[in-house]
This record gives sequence, structure tokens and C-alpha cells, in this order.
Amino acid sequence: MKASLKSGFTMIELLVVIVIIGILAGSLFGPVTNFLLEGNLTGMMGNGRKVVQAIIAADMSGRYEGIAWPADENSEDAPTDKPNGPDMYQKFSSTAKYFEEALYVKETDVTKRNRLKVLKDIEPAMIAGQGIPTASGTTIDDKNCAWILAKNANGGAPSAAPVFATRNVNGSTLVQTAGNDVSADVDTLLNTQKPFQKDGCVLIYKDGSGKKFKADEVIAKQMIGALGTGKLNEYEQGEGNKFEFMQTGSSK
Repeated sequence: MKASLKSGFTMIELLVVIVIIGILAGSLFGPVTNFLLEGNLTGMMGNGRKVVQAIIAADMSGRYEGIAWPADENSEDAPTDKPNGPDMYQKFSSTAKYFEEALYVKETDVTKRNRLKVLKDIEPAMIAGQGIPTASGTTIDDKNCAWILAKNANGGAPSAAPVFATRNVNGSTLVQTAGNDVSADVDTLLNTQKPFQKDGCVLIYKDGSGKKFKADEVIAKQMIGALGTGKLNEYEQGEGNKFEFMQTGSSK
């Protein structure tokens, strides 16, 4: 009888296969990462547009006209008695606190909350994002908010002004930068916060339109070029109430 021969891989053959797999994995890493980033930016932009459009709708309504957009001067018009529902007249300390009030999350009666909240069809999950948890309970904290919202935008700011941005945008830098500036880039305009760190960002404009930017597109001329030589901090609502972003979040 002939002995049966068992075939197998040699060590060299195994090493060759491992090297080939490594090369293929490395070549696919970039495209897959870009695909995921593109999808996350698109999803954030969709939610951001819905939020700003809800603010526009609330501002045009009779109930919340003039107070849906946060503004420093709103507190001067506040009623003396406690409002029955969201108190939009206050000076908000952060974007998260604005949404806590606008979505009326403190009201535990869901029917009442949905009837009285300022931003219809907007839920806390829509202001969270990649790596940022959705608020639960009766508070929205900085850790639950993926965005920064501009205040005092409802005055002279044009429709081309960005009013809502993912919180990795350096709002204080953006408002001081001219729309025709080609030197301000990702290193100055973005920070290291989630959801996107310095990989990209999303801006939503006053007219409800939105744009997403990958890192190589993050320059002032791309982001606020429609303002030309103008700067966002040149616009104000009421005397001395400058356009500025209400910062939210931390660098963690």
C-alpha cells in the first residue's frame, strides 16, 4: 500500500498570504474611513437643517415670534409672571440650555411638552451625534449637545450667515474671520471635540440650507465665502448685542 501524502502550507506561503491581506486592508482603510465620514457628515447636516428650519418656523409663528432665535435682548421683554411653558426670554448660557428650554424637556407630561415646546418635531436625539449621547430625563447637558447655535442672529445677519455648527467649530474664531479669508484653515477653525474633531464639520445657514466640509475643505472662504469681506461679528440684534455662538461641550 502507498502511504497517503498530506499537503499543507509552508511557512513562506503563509507569510506571503498575510502580507497580501495586510496590503489589501491598508488600501481599503482610506476609502472606508472617508465613506463613513461622509455618511456621518450627511446625517448631521440633515438633522441640523431640520432644527434650523424648526427655529425659522417658530419665529414666523404668532406664539414664539421674535423669541425663537436666542438673543440677549429677549430678557428685557420677559413677562413679570412665570411663563406657562418654555421660558425663551432668558439669556441662555449655552446651546444645550437653549435646547433644554426650546424642547421643554423639564415637562414630564409628554402631551403637554409636545403641545408647548418651541421647536416642533425636534427631539433630543437630533441635537446629539457621533460619539455624543442623547439626553435622558429632564435636562440637556453640554455632553448631550453636538452643536453650537448663534445668538443675536435675527437682526441684521444675512441669510448666508452660518447660525448652527457642529461644536468642533471654533465659533469665536469663525465670527472674527472675513468671508474672503483664505489663510484661516482647519488648524484655526476646528478644535478636537467630537463629533468630528479636525476631520470635518457641518454648518447650517440662516436660510435653513446646510453644507458639510471635510478637513481639506475647511477654509473660511469655503465656509462663509458668501459674506465676502464681511465678518459675522459685524452683525447685531439690538444695540450692542453682537452675533456670537453659544459655546457648548468640552475638548474631551
